[in-house]
Amino acid sequence: MLDFVDDASRREKCFTTIAQLPAVVDPKEVASKKSPFSAILNHPFVHTVEVILPNDVYEKNQTSLDALESPQCARVSMCPSDLLQHDFFNTYIKAGNILMISEGRSGSDTVFTLRDGLLKVETGKETYERTGLSGKPIRSGGRKHGKERFVIEINLRLPSMLHGKKGFDRVVWSFKNVLNQSMSWLFYDLESTPEQNNDSKPIQSHSPKWFNCAPVRNRLDRVSVPSLSGLVSKDMPEVEQQESCGSFSEWIALVQMRSPRVSADDAVDPYLSRYSVPDSDKTSVSDLISLKWHGLISPKWTIQLFASLLTHTTNFSPSAWFVLSASALDKQAVEGRDGYTIAAAPGICSEQAGEAGASARSHAICWEFVGATTTEY
Repeated sequence: MLDFVDDASRREKCFTTIAQLPAVVDPKEVASKKSPFSAILNHPFVHTVEVILPNDVYEKNQTSLDALESPQCARVSMCPSDLLQHDFFNTYIKAGNILMISEGRSGSDTVFTLRDGLLKVETGKETYERTGLSGKPIRSGGRKHGKERFVIEINLRLPSMLHGKKGFDRVVWSFKNVLNQSMSWLFYDLESTPEQNNDSKPIQSHSPKWFNCAPVRNRLDRVSVPSLSGLVSKDMPEVEQQESCGSFSEWIALVQMRSPRVSADDAVDPYLSRYSVPDSDKTSVSDLISLKWHGLISPKWTIQLFASLLTHTTNFSPSAWFVLSASALDKQAVEGRDGYTIAAAPGICSEQAGEAGASARSHAICWEFVGATTTEY
């Protein structure tokens, strides 16, 4: 076999967590510090969400999924100073709650993100010194000849952040005289719904292009599905847990890529591919459904999707399962969060090794991917 090694692969990390899930999930009150909810909330800027589940489970769950409102986002051209205009600033930042992310590539361009009223600006040393704003240097990742970069964090919800205040006026001056370039942004209003009329809102003065992130449904016929009962157990050695979770994560990735290697009818020459579905003697053949949403998607909406799936899927059958994955629009050049995958099933974690389906309580395996790529908007 050929051994391919590159610098990028050395920086990639995958954090795996096995967690017990509550019987009922309230989207408004989740355990924000416990996995898998922490993984969802720690990825504020997601561009793709995909759900994979058996066709029979999807048919039972279709009504609740259809009732879930699709996320809506907009692409808009704005200068940073437009964020501080009275109507926009008071409506969306002081009183409301929005997500915004600018175009550009972290590590080389000046990029902006806005979440929970906290505006982050990543820029080069020369631009940073001209702004007159306080910031801190960021890691370069050990890149040779890399120029020093800084991040500026401005909490726009502080009581001192008002027009006429000295600190706020310094930000206004910086945005008008230094960080004054017009750029494209993605905009997501966390407090609006698709039914609400946006024509009278301040964002309309910037001629936004709205996108309704409706799901794209695909059917995958006759897929070899590994057994999830007792995939991991509490007394299983760590090495075996890593191997079991890693093999299942690889299978999920192949399903997402629509690889013929996971098809029950696959007859590839073993000289070309030696891959086989984990525990091939225990696999079952099933038709799967893939639902994919693409756009700027908030953690709040993803929590609602996860809660609906957990409530209506894992309670449907002891063998029911689903996989939810998300890919992030990350804006960190070093060890940026690239996304996560969550697999949930009632018997995925057993009390003892080899005890299939021993626990009726739903568990989840969560993989968080760090440092693989930086997606440019």
